[in-house]
Amino acid sequence: MNGKLIPVVLLVTLVACKKPMVQEQGPRPVKVTEVTALNVVEKSFSGIVAPDQFSDLAFKMSGPLVSLNVDAGQKVKTGQVIAEIDPQDFKWDYEAKKASYQTAQAQLQRAEKLLSKQAISRQEYETSQAAYSNAKAAYENSLNTYEQTKLRAPFDGFIAKKYVENYQKVQTGQAIVSLINPKKLLIQFTMPENNVIYLTDSHKLFVEFDTYKGVYFKTKIKDYVEASPDGTGVPVWLYIDDPKFDLDKYKVAVGFSCRVILKAENEEFMAANLIPLSAIVSPDDSKEKGVFVVKGDQVEYRPIKEDGLVGTDGVIVSSGVAAGEKVVSAGATRLVNGQQVKILTD
Repeated sequence: MNGKLIPVVLLVTLVACKKPMVQEQGPRPVKVTEVTALNVVEKSFSGIVAPDQFSDLAFKMSGPLVSLNVDAGQKVKTGQVIAEIDPQDFKWDYEAKKASYQTAQAQLQRAEKLLSKQAISRQEYETSQAAYSNAKAAYENSLNTYEQTKLRAPFDGFIAKKYVENYQKVQTGQAIVSLINPKKLLIQFTMPENNVIYLTDSHKLFVEFDTYKGVYFKTKIKDYVEASPDGTGVPVWLYIDDPKFDLDKYKVAVGFSCRVILKAENEEFMAANLIPLSAIVSPDDSKEKGVFVVKGDQVEYRPIKEDGLVGTDGVIVSSGVAAGEKVVSAGATRLVNGQQVKILTD
């Protein structure tokens, strides 16, 4: 009797093994990754806003300061007096040269009248004329020097830094203040030497300010150093060439941090895209390989053609997906075509 029971138990066991697997209910949670085009190289560099027009202002003569009329951060207008050194010695020299000039001018006028009456020789007239020219040049030079005892702003801007304090004696050429034009800005960043090939007109450079995330402005290269001066990279300067960049709307100033984005076309990979290795599945243990592309709240299975690896977790594919599409990169192994999914954001 026991011998007759064994086949029955085996049969029940076999039937149980052949019972079809019940598909899980509800959307399956998955993580997704966007397909990246390899024909466009995108790189990012940290940058900073720098002034395009700036100047360290200094006197052309030495002397004690008698006034320093500005503070750091203060706005100034073109021609505004920023500082003044003691003008007394220069004023006396100017007044003496002015008197000599006026005397020479009167003598020349008198000589002209005498020459017209032939009361003096041509040589005497020319002597008066030379004396007048010398006196005029000396007078104009002394006037210019006297006026330079006042240090004036050469353009509209703001005082970035003061180098001296009032009543201090300053020397010829010594910096008094640093003046910056806030309306003329540059973007400065450092690029690795092996990326200098991308600094051509065929490639695009954009800037994104940390205070305005998601807003990209077109730029153009103003200048760059062809070799790294200290081995840390190549300094590059850009100016913003974008009609939508308005300083009245985007409050950007010298010292603000930003991100420089380089977009360069790579003809070698015109039809290639990059996906993560974890996105690739092989349905029904076949040799075919594919991915699940997210369409709304469902997935669509697509076969792909692999063309090589990038690093340890990237795969180049030449068909099956398009740049910008999203593929399931975690949770793909148990999916079926058309299955509903719930995308995890973390």
